[in-house]
Order: sequence, then C-alpha cells, then structure tokens
Amino acid sequence: MKLEAFAKINLSLRVLPLRADGFHSIESVMQSVSLCDYVTVELCSFGIHVTCDDPNVPQGKDNLVYRAVEVFQNTDFVPRSSSDGLSPRERTGVRIHIEKHIPIAAGLAGGSADAAAVLYGLAELASPDTRPSFLELLKLGAEVGSDVPFCLTGGTCLVEGRGEIVDKQEPWPKTYFVLVCPEFSVSTKWAYEEFDKIHLTVSERIKNDLEPAVVSKYEEVTDIKEKLLKLGCSETQMSGSGPSVFGVVRHKLEAEEIFSQIKEDYPRSFLVETVDKGVCCISS
Repeated sequence: MKLEAFAKINLSLRVLPLRADGFHSIESVMQSVSLCDYVTVELCSFGIHVTCDDPNVPQGKDNLVYRAVEVFQNTDFVPRSSSDGLSPRERTGVRIHIEKHIPIAAGLAGGSADAAAVLYGLAELASPDTRPSFLELLKLGAEVGSDVPFCLTGGTCLVEGRGEIVDKQEPWPKTYFVLVCPEFSVSTKWAYEEFDKIHLTVSERIKNDLEPAVVSKYEEVTDIKEKLLKLGCSETQMSGSGPSVFGVVRHKLEAEEIFSQIKEDYPRSFLVETVDKGVCCISS
C-alpha cells in the first residue's frame, strides 16, 4: 500500500505553562499542505524493516514509523488474508519504505506524518473484524508522537493538550503558501527549552510563541520573513519549532512568481496549497 503523508504548518501556536509531566500544553491551529512524503507499507513474515531514500533519515528504532508499528502491534490487529502463501497469523512483520520530500527537523511534522501514514496503512491492512476505529487510531497516534493525531486527521484543526486533542475545523479557503526551509535544522526539544530559558513575553502580533526563541539564535528566520513580505506575501510566519517559514498568498500566479524568486536564494523552497486530509492512499 502506498500513501501520501502530508506536511503541516502552524497557522498559530500558543505555548502554555509546563504540565506535571514536564511537557507544555499547546493551543495551535494546524493546517495540512500539499508537500508530502510517499510511504509504502507492506506486511511480511516477521520483523520491522524501515528504509528511506534519504540517508539522513534513521532507518531503525530511532525512526518514528518504527515506534508506530510497535504501538500498532500491541493491539489485537490481525492482517487480512492475501495471496502470498502465508496465513494472517504468520504475516506479523511490516516492511516500510519512505520516499522523503518533507525536510527533516523543519517544523513541518515530516516524521509524524510518516508515522500517521503507517498507522493508517496498517489499519487498512487489518482484517475488518479487528480493524481499529478512527478514534482508536487517534489514541494510538498519541502514544507515538504529539503531532501524529493531527497528521491522521488533517485539514484545518484546533490542536490542544500535548497534541492529543484534535478538533477539526471548517476548511480554510484555497490558500497558497510559499514555504522556505533554510539549510539548517532546529530540534523541537531545544526550541522549547530555549523558550523556557529566556522567559519571553510574546507579543500578540506574533502568532507563534516559539518564534522569538528560535530567532534569538537563528536570525535568518527573520531575514526570510522580510524577503517574503517584500516579494508580495500578505503575511509570514515560522512554522512549529522552525526553521521553516511560510508566506501566505491568495492567488496562484502571484504565488508562482514569488516562489520562483525566493528559490534563487533558498533552493529548499516549495509552493504548496491547503489540503483537507493528513493521509491519502494512492494505491493498495
């Protein structure tokens, strides 16, 4: 089964006080966009096998998709029958291949999107009488990672808690984003630690509470925002823990022109648009 795993951007991100478990609660409006990884999920006789066309992506237990398989295998999942000569009970392994397009550690939930696609794919490959409901799948996603429930839901959502509370909203009107990913990565863990360390009072004009903390070390984020505004974007913002920045454009022709110009300075730029799903099966 081959699936599209869509990236997300944060249209807003409010970081709330630390919880008893050491994590922050958040309030965030998240939006799926058309940039995607392609994830192939196949059942096999044994083991968890992860491969990726990007050598920078971990291909073992450090990859979130591996954790997704482990969590799913702890359910009562039974593969449905197939023509490979093995009984459903013998087909307990999973083989995953990731064709990577979403930049790593860029605030776009690429790893979470891949994990969501794996959970979705495994549910589809389950026997109908053991297949988890969508709500059960969301609970499994929350065990895997904070952004996974949103990536399973997709579209426009209000996300709260650690990411496990996902409330689907009316979809945004078709909007184009010029998405710029500079040639450095930002650890989500570091961004939150820096946010706690500098105790910023974030201006209401800033829609992403993590942005000032990241900019304190990576001023290039501000440079990108200013360039996108000068080129004609109506507004700009860092996504998630960064360093990706998106500019909002309502009309496709204008977006294409801005994209062609910014790509000269930032090769890892993408012209994307809103989508109303997080995962899409393109072949079974």
